Amino acid sequence: MKNRVRTCICAALNASWIHRNQMGVIFLRICVSILMLGHGLPKLWMLLNGGGSEWLDPLGIGGTLSLALCTFAEVFCSLFLIVGLFSRFSAMVLLINFWVVVFVVHAQGSWAQAELPLLYLICYGTLVCTGAGPFSLDNLIKRRLHCHYSAPPRSMPSGGIRETANASSAK
Repeated sequence: MKNRVRTCICAALNASWIHRNQMGVIFLRICVSILMLGHGLPKLWMLLNGGGSEWLDPLGIGGTLSLALCTFAEVFCSLFLIVGLFSRFSAMVLLINFWVVVFVVHAQGSWAQAELPLLYLICYGTLVCTGAGPFSLDNLIKRRLHCHYSAPPRSMPSGGIRETANASSAK
């Protein structure tokens, strides 16, 4: 039984549709987003209970609006990242959120205070660069649109670029 399970796992990991480096991106995307929900959900309850006036105002836009923006980033963008929808946009919103946390809120604090937000900042920067990976709604939508729409082929002269350049200069 163990050999059969090991064979199935090895076959799945060696399949052409799974790229090993993309599995790391998917793991990062889902795990970091689940962890972020643990930080964002208490902020959502605080916002719903009217606690926005008690929240920090690092950008000078008011405590309630600062809490609403932080809650949107940490809850809704994390949910989008878990399913892989609007992944780069969501990761960019979270990246900006944690840039404010690291370089504005904890700017005068110690390294220990900024260390965890800096790790989140690095993770979201990675996700902005890599995207969601193959197992995401973004990828599914991209594949569906690509299958239903194909651009007309570009016509190229038989001689290539040089022939086109020579023909245009001869005119």
